[in-house]
Amino acid sequence: MKCLMKLFSKFGLSFFLTIPIFFLTVIFSPTRAHQKSITGTNIILGGDFTLQSPEGSVSLSDLRGSVVLIFFGYTSCPSVCPISLATISHAFNKMEQENLKRTKGLFISLDPERDNLKVLRQYVGYFHQNIIGLTDKIEILTKVAKQYGMKYEKTIVPESELGYVISHSSDIIVLNLEGKLSRSFPHDTDATPLIKHIKNILKEN
Repeated sequence: MKCLMKLFSKFGLSFFLTIPIFFLTVIFSPTRAHQKSITGTNIILGGDFTLQSPEGSVSLSDLRGSVVLIFFGYTSCPSVCPISLATISHAFNKMEQENLKRTKGLFISLDPERDNLKVLRQYVGYFHQNIIGLTDKIEILTKVAKQYGMKYEKTIVPESELGYVISHSSDIIVLNLEGKLSRSFPHDTDATPLIKHIKNILKEN
C-alpha cells in the first residue's frame, strides 16, 4: 500500500488510468515476499553486452547514438521496480519527440527463471514503448550486472507465493551516446533532473 500511495503522489491519477487493475493487484498483493532495495552500486566498469529481448538479441553497441537508461530488476518485484520504471516512463512522456527518438530504456531482469520473453514484453508494455525488456542465461546476466556495479541477492522465502525474493541495487544508470557511463539517479528521482540530464547529453552532441 505504501508503494501504491507513493506512485499516486509522484505520478498522479493519470498514471494509474493507463495500467490495468489486474496488474496493480499482482504488484501489490500482500502475499508477495518483501523485497528491499540495496543502496548504491559497486564500481561501474561498463562495456558492451548482448542480451535477449522479445524482438531478438540486443547489444548495447546497437544503441550507439542514443542516450540509454539501464535498470536492473525483475517483474515480480513488489515496489522498487514499478516505481523505477514509472520514473523512466514519466520522464519519457515529458520529453519532446525529437529527443525521445534518441533515448532508450533497458530493463534487465535478474530473474530468468520466471521472466521469460513473453512476460517481459507484457510487463514493460505497461510503462513505455521506448523501454526494452532483456533477459538471458543467469551466468550472462550475472556478468552484465557485475559490469554495471549491480549488487543483488536471491533469498529463499518458503512462506511466500514466489518462493524467493531478489534484493537489488535500485539506481537508474544513464549512458551517453557512446555507451559510456554519464551518471546514475536514485530509482525514485523526480523526472525533471533526469530529463534535464538527458537533454544536456543530446545538446552536447
